[in-house]
Amino acid sequence: MTIDNETLLLLNAFYDGELSPGETLSMQQRLEREPELAEIARNLSGLSSALVDVLPGEPAPERLRGTILASMSPELTVGNAQENSAEEPGLKQVDTPNARWPIAASLLIGLVGGGLGGNYLARVTGDTMARSTIENEILAAHLRGLIAPQPFDIASSEGHVVKPWFNGKTTIAPTAPDFSVEGFPLVGGRIDIIGRTPVPVMVYRRRQHTISVTVTDSTRRAMSAQDVFNGTNVVNWTEGDLTYWAASDLNPGELTTFAELYRKRLAGKS
Repeated sequence: MTIDNETLLLLNAFYDGELSPGETLSMQQRLEREPELAEIARNLSGLSSALVDVLPGEPAPERLRGTILASMSPELTVGNAQENSAEEPGLKQVDTPNARWPIAASLLIGLVGGGLGGNYLARVTGDTMARSTIENEILAAHLRGLIAPQPFDIASSEGHVVKPWFNGKTTIAPTAPDFSVEGFPLVGGRIDIIGRTPVPVMVYRRRQHTISVTVTDSTRRAMSAQDVFNGTNVVNWTEGDLTYWAASDLNPGELTTFAELYRKRLAGKS
């Protein structure tokens, strides 16, 4: 069965609980009378379950811990904070894995910066979670592309065909280089919705592996250079006012090689 993009988006919204009661009823009726659509829906439901493991679960990621400590005096450590907190009367120590770090970090920031430290923590926490959400949305969009009949909306190996196709569909004008000689041919492009904004995605192949290169504005910066989620690797980099995210189940070494090729092409070095 060939499923159009509108139906795919409706299915995704159906499982996210974002449809109106009438739309929900209509989708349920379609699933009952269209067995092939119901099969695709089951695959999408399984994808949603698999993504639970990659969504932010802990209140304070390890990256946040390093960011906060790096901004403080080198002499201050979490050990110092816990020692200081033990000396304060009336403070109850919480010894759960998720709670231990947030409490220690809050005490540390309170001792060093007072109210200013609290504002800093809130700002850094918000930025970290926002960036994590963007990364998860990009990963989810890549995986949705894999279960679609084709991972692209336009099929072409020509950059001068793919690039102008995005005109009027997104405010970002991406570069769509072809790396066929290096073994990473361009096969097409699509539009994904990331942070409620349409963004361009270039699709590449490496043997049987699909690589999605999503382009966002640089305010949606990545949290780290490389991450892995249940076998899917994500490599990102920023060039000028744009951030590029390459997602694939390709092994990390080859995906990094692809990312370096892309970066050099953007920089005009090849």
